[in-house]
Amino acid sequence: MIKLRKIVERIWVNKERLVFAIMVLVLCWYVYKAVNPPPPPEEVTARVPRKKIGEGYKGVNVPAPPVPERPGEWNALYERNPFWYYSSISKEQGRERPQDAGITLLNIRTVSGRNRAQLQTESSKKWYDEGESFEKFELLKIDPEAGTCDVYSEQLGKVITLRLPGE
Repeated sequence: MIKLRKIVERIWVNKERLVFAIMVLVLCWYVYKAVNPPPPPEEVTARVPRKKIGEGYKGVNVPAPPVPERPGEWNALYERNPFWYYSSISKEQGRERPQDAGITLLNIRTVSGRNRAQLQTESSKKWYDEGESFEKFELLKIDPEAGTCDVYSEQLGKVITLRLPGE
């Protein structure tokens, strides 16, 4: 028992020296690893295919590339905050009329067998074809007999029916 007590006392008295010795050994190990790094792994080179993809390979069906997304479809994600209750209420109140959306129908014409509508927005006045996207709107349908056109507003998130002035 006395020998065990003496061993514990020596360890207790020299504990700082033991910690220092362990730290020096760890430092030496990291220096050794820095001076003698392990060999780099072998690079695997890919073979050049002998045939074109989809030709001659059995059971391989190459899918068509994905259709790219249009940039205007993502506006709803950053214009209205979906986590705030009053965000949708404050923007949609008082926006029942097409004049408040900032777009007006000026004229409708049929050119080369296709219908075109002259629309005036807050920043421009131009002629547009059916299905064409511009600013924050998309022209869906033109009805020259009724003198109307349907426009989807990304800001309001709904379809607005515009009428010619005087009709």
